Amino acid sequence: MKTTALFFFLALFMQVQAQMKPQPPTVFIFVGDSIFPMNAVTSQTELKKGWDIQGINVGRKVRRYFYGDHARQTTGQQPKFAIYPTTQNLNDYALIRLKERRGYRYLPVSEFKECDHTRVELGLFKIENLPGLGFAVTPLTPLFPGEYILVDLSQKTVNQYGDCKAYDFRVEKE
Repeated sequence: MKTTALFFFLALFMQVQAQMKPQPPTVFIFVGDSIFPMNAVTSQTELKKGWDIQGINVGRKVRRYFYGDHARQTTGQQPKFAIYPTTQNLNDYALIRLKERRGYRYLPVSEFKECDHTRVELGLFKIENLPGLGFAVTPLTPLFPGEYILVDLSQKTVNQYGDCKAYDFRVEKE
């Protein structure tokens, strides 16, 4: 009886979840003259505990990963994005270059704000107004080939480990 009730509530929860209105996309990428929404990916955190020597922790490390060898979205060395900020400011967004390993990509430093990043602001990006309170942004300096994320630095974490959502893309040689 208890398992039947559990399965009933699980099925009910899944139906309610499926009927919830999805959030509209806020970040898009230009491919030629067309605009396509970017899919947000969530980081995954690994905590290497290290050693505890007389109450002092040595070797503790936190690493944030993004699953997959490469991002599915590829672009040239000067990608153009459309950003429609909702509660954040345009300069809360930043580009971060990821390090690559076989099967995953990861942040050079575990915190987004501590990574070497390029904020979306005048002087570093060409910024144009778009209809509907949006902005078209293009980096003025060509990006090196590799894996990148476009991330909102002001966002709240999605879990207690500090994972966040970001928009990943790959820059290929032109």
